[in-house]
Amino acid sequence: MSQVVDTSDQISLLEPNKGSSFEENQCHKTFFFSWVYPILKVGKSKPLTQFDLISIDKRSNMSSSYQRFISVFNKSNLALSLFNSFRKQILICLIAYLIVATLQLCLPIITAKSQKYFMYDQPEERPLTSNMFFFAAVQLIYMLSLSLIKPFQQFFASLVSIKIQGALQQEILLKTLRFPISRSQHYSTGELINMLQVDITQTSNYFYNAIILYTCPIQLACAGIVFFVTLGDQALVPALGAIVQAFIGLTFGYFYGLVQKKYMMAKDLRMKAVDEALLYSKQVKLNQLEDFFEQRIHAQRTNELYHLKNQVIMLILIQLSQGLVGIFTWEILFFVNDPINFAIVAIMMQNYDNIVRILEDLPMQFKNYSMSKNSIDRIENFFNQKECNQLDYAIEQSNVAIDIQNCSFDWESNDKMNKEVEDEQNDHVPKNTSIFNINLNIQINKGQYVAFVGNSASGKSTILRSILGETHNQFGKISVNGRISVATQDPWIISGTIKKNITFMNQFDSLRYKEVIKCCGLERDIASFKNGDETVLGEKGDNLSGGQQKRINLARAVYNDADIYLLDDPMSALDIKVKYQINQQCIQGYLKNKTRVLFTNSLSNLQECDMIYIVEGGKIIKQGKFAQIIGVENNKILSQKEVIDIQFEEKHYTPELTDNQDLRSSLIQKEDQEKGQVSKAVQSQIFSFIGRYCAILCAILYFAIVLACQLFGNFIMAQDDISDADYKVLAQTYYPFIQAPIIVAMVFMKSYYLIKGLSTSKVIHDNVMNSLLNASYTKFYNTILIGRLMNRLSKDIYSIDLLFPNEIQNLTYQCTSLLLPLFACFLYLNIAALPLLLLFFIILLYLTIIYYRCLREITRIEAVSKSPVFSFFQQIVRGVTYVRSCLPIDKVIALQQKNVDIDLGNQINLYGFQYWYQSLAGSITNCFQAFLFIICVNLLDYNTQKMTNLVLQQMQTVSTLLLNSAISYGNIQMYFISFERCLHLAKQIERNHPLITPSGQINQASKPKSDIVLKLENCTFQYRSNSKSVLQQMSLELHKGEKIGVVGRTGAGKSSIILALTAILEQIEGQIEIEDQNINSYSLTELRQKFSIIPQDPLIFMGTLRENLDPLNQFSEARILEVAQKCRLFEMQSFKKYGLQSEIALSGSNLSQGEKQLLNITRCILEDKQIILVDEATANIDQNTEEHVKEIFENYFQNAAMLTIAHKVTTIMNSDRIMVLNDGKISEFDHPQKLLADPNSEFKLIIDLIKQSEQL
Repeated sequence: MSQVVDTSDQISLLEPNKGSSFEENQCHKTFFFSWVYPILKVGKSKPLTQFDLISIDKRSNMSSSYQRFISVFNKSNLALSLFNSFRKQILICLIAYLIVATLQLCLPIITAKSQKYFMYDQPEERPLTSNMFFFAAVQLIYMLSLSLIKPFQQFFASLVSIKIQGALQQEILLKTLRFPISRSQHYSTGELINMLQVDITQTSNYFYNAIILYTCPIQLACAGIVFFVTLGDQALVPALGAIVQAFIGLTFGYFYGLVQKKYMMAKDLRMKAVDEALLYSKQVKLNQLEDFFEQRIHAQRTNELYHLKNQVIMLILIQLSQGLVGIFTWEILFFVNDPINFAIVAIMMQNYDNIVRILEDLPMQFKNYSMSKNSIDRIENFFNQKECNQLDYAIEQSNVAIDIQNCSFDWESNDKMNKEVEDEQNDHVPKNTSIFNINLNIQINKGQYVAFVGNSASGKSTILRSILGETHNQFGKISVNGRISVATQDPWIISGTIKKNITFMNQFDSLRYKEVIKCCGLERDIASFKNGDETVLGEKGDNLSGGQQKRINLARAVYNDADIYLLDDPMSALDIKVKYQINQQCIQGYLKNKTRVLFTNSLSNLQECDMIYIVEGGKIIKQGKFAQIIGVENNKILSQKEVIDIQFEEKHYTPELTDNQDLRSSLIQKEDQEKGQVSKAVQSQIFSFIGRYCAILCAILYFAIVLACQLFGNFIMAQDDISDADYKVLAQTYYPFIQAPIIVAMVFMKSYYLIKGLSTSKVIHDNVMNSLLNASYTKFYNTILIGRLMNRLSKDIYSIDLLFPNEIQNLTYQCTSLLLPLFACFLYLNIAALPLLLLFFIILLYLTIIYYRCLREITRIEAVSKSPVFSFFQQIVRGVTYVRSCLPIDKVIALQQKNVDIDLGNQINLYGFQYWYQSLAGSITNCFQAFLFIICVNLLDYNTQKMTNLVLQQMQTVSTLLLNSAISYGNIQMYFISFERCLHLAKQIERNHPLITPSGQINQASKPKSDIVLKLENCTFQYRSNSKSVLQQMSLELHKGEKIGVVGRTGAGKSSIILALTAILEQIEGQIEIEDQNINSYSLTELRQKFSIIPQDPLIFMGTLRENLDPLNQFSEARILEVAQKCRLFEMQSFKKYGLQSEIALSGSNLSQGEKQLLNITRCILEDKQIILVDEATANIDQNTEEHVKEIFENYFQNAAMLTIAHKVTTIMNSDRIMVLNDGKISEFDHPQKLLADPNSEFKLIIDLIKQSEQL
């Protein structure tokens, strides 16, 4: 990953060639692929880029395809809807396929006609030369027609597939925007991305797979007719064998479909676990849970590979059973039929090859059809899920903004799974066990400032989500009169500049923008960034402080012009002064004429509210204005606390410099994309994965067995001057001995590659996940989009799972089948044909080299172009509450359309090149065969008639075999790109850096033991190399049991202290000692295990409460119950009913902030460590929960050393020492008593005020 994205483009990482687009309606260009040649001309001399490729045309793009689809969309029958949308194109595919199938069925007739030019007893019976030329011309026209029509038919089918993908991409995005993800246990981001990546592709091939499958009986019937026309009654036995093979194939296909469905469900569960681990990578590292998540993902992967292994076994068994049925069929034929001679067997084999070609494809086509059908069922099931409640948007000129009339809401699960997609694995999906009810009857007038105040899990968020239609409405009605804008509690930061985050999808108005920046308190922060508001933020905004994230999130909601503003605790984690400023300048200033609904856990700054509702247990227990709610005395106390914090900040927080945060300019890098040949290192690694020389030996052994058996068979079966009776005996005797070793060798080869593929896939996935979970947070995760990683862990891993090993064995088979007639050609044909053969190979080799050179680059471009699709979709899903409530959906669709159209256009380029090569190479091969036929007929040796005819018959398949080999090798080249991309993640990304203390040698032997548990001496830290230091010359000593409080402005570097101590940041100066040991004496895991961390955003993951409290299974259930009860964890709403077995949804989405924080604190108490790092633990929780947390700290962390980061000074006034940070430097750090002794200190006044309020 070496290039930086242009900051002017936050959405798409690729730009198409706007000057050239594919025009489907230009039939001659489509049929002959003439549009490929300009690209080919460029690709010959240099690696292709996105700009060199053609773009998708308006008739095929996402918007056009969706319009056709939505006009006939029926949710209950997705397949029928798609058929009605693209009926014309699907029928053209059907007609073209039937034409190709008909031409292929005519091959035995051509073969029978060609025999008369070789099979005659006397020279005078030789056909006329003019007749021979005429037949050669007819044969050439026939073969050229097949070579031209078949690639066109396959390419046109690909175009239909692309149109279907475009239509479904838009509908899935729209459905996601209408779907209450927070009430779903089945549809997480990972599962939805898997649907976009795999299910859409398989669904898009549904009709082509159906055409092939459902025309199989017709093809078999026609092949049988041709069989009877050319051979009469002798076709009976092969026909019965074909019926048996068809039955086996259909049975296999059915069971394969069942196994594949389970495989896809297992893949969904893995992707869900991967998504959770990657999105919360920082929290995973802080909690030293890399191994836990790696094992968790490994368990899901093992389950996935179990179903993949069953698929592999079925593939091997079908190969063996079909081979054995073929041998028995021919052996019975040789015993039953009479007469048997070379001419009859030659025609019979040609006919039987036609039938076998259909039957061999039947299991795979049934498998493909089943996979497509499963995917259609999965997408259809998603489309049939209940959507968010439709709000009644009042249009009358009423004074009411929001009217909630006798409503009752709960969080009942929204999932309704149909029988086609249900599985026993669903039992393991977390159930929504805490269906929280809330009853409301409220009316909010226009222009009012209303607040809902309550403790954690009181129901505030339920009210907000209910107004937005995301909860289950049991009864009642909500009316909304006006446009809504919402600031969610969890900040939604997208990858892009600060300006684009704030103005996202809204027209830029410089005056309004400046006003919003000012009233949201962002002026100083933006000025402190080196690039100002053009600073590019990382995904989730992890390169910002929590307060900066909150204010940018708020600024976006405020900038969005609306009538009603729903604000979900937007000022938590902010400095008191900043909070006061936002309240005065933004909520009561800039928005003063708007309807404002605030959801918060504190009564602070609510003096101006028109109405305050106190929420408890899902009910409004009190309502009124501020004075009525809090009383005069409490109002005075609350005001005193706010004055204390403001005075402290004004006194001790110095203004920030305007150029102090260049390190926070995140560099989101372009996705790595190699050019030219796949590197030798990657090829060597792949070679190692497939067994090195064992793989070569396997291929050589297979080739040697098949070559020996076939040449021996040719020698036996093509003998001249032999009677029919003797020929029949030879066939009965030798045929089983010729074919049985070939079948065994083929099964052995297939087994080797597929089983080796399973182990390869397992190793690569494990290595990738190990690398990702141990990757550097600052150097990797701050520079990457998670959607890119999900793309590789979905599509690329799927290619390595099954497609690559299948293609390796397929290439070995195709190459062997190709070399056999060529060997025979050299051995038995007239020497005059050899120069023609040599010329043919030179031409084809030149064409193939150019083809692979272009194909490799197009494959890379196409793979990379998918990442923006998934990255954008993932970011939209994370901010779905804001997007669906506040943004014009057509703009969201337009941005995604740009990404999707680039990807679909690249698919057209990829398919076009593949089928262009088939068309041109097939035509060249047909011309070669025509010339070869003429030479062999005119220079025929009378003594080798049968052998010459046999070789020419085998040469008729050279065209197909050559194309199949080239295509198979091209596919392998494409799968090499998947290896390349995954191996890059496994080996070449920035991992956690080693611990380095630059100050010198480590000498621990002579150091006496002390009570200092943590010591920093002049330490300086940075996020990454060549960036400005985030913490400078830090020196502190933390003693056993000592409590140090850390305060500072938002962005001063408070949270960076925790990142520094846990070695997430780079230490470039100074020395650190932990428990009298230099930091270098610890491994990274040992270092992080020294700390218990209580972050502002705790790590909560999918599973039971017990698993979250004890992920490493270190404690007894009795001990966990004891600590959980002491922390009053079971008093929380979500854990009351099921205790330790309470199910927690993905990322803890079914818990309140207070419940999450209390869970994390309970986990820390269980760990019982001596150093506790607390990062604004009470910032997002209510006053009662905050007091409870303080009580827990006092009772259970008395003897522990604590470093507590706080956003307000009153929360840490009991600390032994207080540190004030400004711009990453310590500006004041001392005991409170010494600070009070300072005549310039404000602490005496602070302590007096606190004592008066009796809140100390």
